[in-house]
Amino acid sequence: MRGEAWGRDTTRTTAPLALPLCRGTTAVARDTETVGDTAEFAPPLHLTSGRPARRPCADAPVRQAGCVNVHIYVHIPWCLSRCPYCDFNTFAARTWPEQSYADGLLRELETHLAQPRFAGARVTTLYFGGGTPSLFSPTTIARLIDGVAARAGLKTDAEITLEANPGTVDAERLAGFHSAGVNRLSIGVQSFDDARLRWLGRAHDADASRATLVAARRAGFDNFSLDLIHAVPGQTRPDLLADLDEAVAFEPTHISAYSLTFEPGTPLTRELKAGRVQRASEEVEAELFETVRDHLATRGYPAYEISNHARPGFASRHNQAYWQGAAYIGLGAGAWSFAPAWGTPRERVIAPNSTGDGGICSALEREQQHVPFTAPDATGHGWGQRWRDLLDPGVWLEAVSTHGHAIDASEVEELTRAQAMGETCWLGLRQTRGLERSIFVDRFGEEPAAVYPVLDELLDGGLLEATATGWALTRRGLLVADAVFARFLI
Repeated sequence: MRGEAWGRDTTRTTAPLALPLCRGTTAVARDTETVGDTAEFAPPLHLTSGRPARRPCADAPVRQAGCVNVHIYVHIPWCLSRCPYCDFNTFAARTWPEQSYADGLLRELETHLAQPRFAGARVTTLYFGGGTPSLFSPTTIARLIDGVAARAGLKTDAEITLEANPGTVDAERLAGFHSAGVNRLSIGVQSFDDARLRWLGRAHDADASRATLVAARRAGFDNFSLDLIHAVPGQTRPDLLADLDEAVAFEPTHISAYSLTFEPGTPLTRELKAGRVQRASEEVEAELFETVRDHLATRGYPAYEISNHARPGFASRHNQAYWQGAAYIGLGAGAWSFAPAWGTPRERVIAPNSTGDGGICSALEREQQHVPFTAPDATGHGWGQRWRDLLDPGVWLEAVSTHGHAIDASEVEELTRAQAMGETCWLGLRQTRGLERSIFVDRFGEEPAAVYPVLDELLDGGLLEATATGWALTRRGLLVADAVFARFLI
């Protein structure tokens, strides 16, 4: 589905890997029945009782010296059908190796947590993306949540999100996910217009979306997001306003609204090149983008990022971790991971204070230290590392079974200082709060304006504006955001 999380397909931004890499294996995308133990798409399942209690982050003295806050993205790559605009690592199937894939996810997590950089990790967000994670049974999702909690400290207030596609869930299945520990849904509505859904190649209709949204509320979810796509060819401003108003009527806490993109290699892009479809003009795209921002703001959903809107207090904590340069572990076929070299999220570990009113959790939150934990070398490298897992689910499973992980040796990147600086800038500018001067100075010991004279140029050109804490995109800058971001790339 078209979802929020970036762990499946993010910018690639990491300490040297201490793991043997998977080499000489080509991950071939294949649209086929998967091998191994399979789980047919089945009616909703009841959860069994007696699951072990999750291990929260305890307020107790630290036992390991490398404690970090970490975010986990779990990629479940299977869909019942593949949308023509989708360029995520997904596979259309009717069966999938649910149990062995879950085994692999937990084994891969164990391997990463055994590395010094993730020692003592406390999981603050857990995101199940895809693909269509709601194809997995509530029992399997519960097993994965409990497995994460048993292997790492899952904070008691952790945000746990599951992407769900209309047509793959009903009230009973959603109640099962809620009982499993999921406390936030991201629902792939895309539009409430049946003709537009058919054009997008979606497997559901508008009534299925409406039923799913009602069922989510009845299942106990008071925190859920829905996705919309705009700038679909032929869509007008009144069409978009109708979608936005119906979305708001369901009272979600969060709305992600994306402009349709034509990604290389997708069926939709092939249709575009063949002249069989036409994309919306730049003028129409700009009008619809501004309509989304303005209309949702008036309805209580201000934008906190280019394409993401939320009620106050309900911004996606998982997505914010990506934009703020936090550490995240990606599990599953094609998932990306990132380990930064600065103190967000790595923090100095201190003992409970003398008054006895704090342990590791409160102490870490009181005293964050912005210090590199990977020593930069003479070439300027050592400012973070990111890596991607092998793409093919079958190859991924084999690699995890053999090595304990499935890192693709050709997709490991160690950041230079210049890269880390640039990414801090443009990821900051994606957010409404903008690039914060103090974060840049804490990480790199230099003033952003001294490193990037282009900031003044962009201010003078009306694409950026000065804020109390740094710089942010103007309304005009938002319309050419990619061009602005390019000015910070090496």
